[in-house]
Amino acid sequence: MIVSIVWTVLLSLVFLYTQILVMPAFTIANVIPNILIPWLIYTVWTRPRNHALILIFFIGAMYDTLNPATFGMYAFVFCLLGIIINEFRMPFEVDSTVAKMLTIGVANLIFILLQLLVFGLAYGFGTKLLTLSLIGFIYNLAFSFVVFWTMQLLSKVRLSIAHD
Repeated sequence: MIVSIVWTVLLSLVFLYTQILVMPAFTIANVIPNILIPWLIYTVWTRPRNHALILIFFIGAMYDTLNPATFGMYAFVFCLLGIIINEFRMPFEVDSTVAKMLTIGVANLIFILLQLLVFGLAYGFGTKLLTLSLIGFIYNLAFSFVVFWTMQLLSKVRLSIAHD
């Protein structure tokens, strides 16, 4: 149990630093893909709800330090997404591929709508914000599918060493 929690925390920090340091290199039209969304979905899908929400809050708070103008937005949005995803996945089977794909789509849609609302209230709604939000939704959705299914694949890989 403790090893699983430590592993999840370390994986979370790797995703946070990857988002901060590596993902700006993949910018298209001033939109940086957010790989914390598929990480969030994977964490909620595979970990107990309370552990996942605590971790999601702290990663969101750490990610909030990058944009002090809207400090607290990502912690709030990530926790809200964690609760919504947890409730959304309950009626589905654990290994349902369709449920996971729907969850990725719904999570990205909710994230971009909440981000649009917060940035619109903070900086004003305009066509540039709407265009960037649409591009961001499509770009994040594509990245989310790739990252989530890569995480699913890597979680199934087992290493066994046999001495003959």
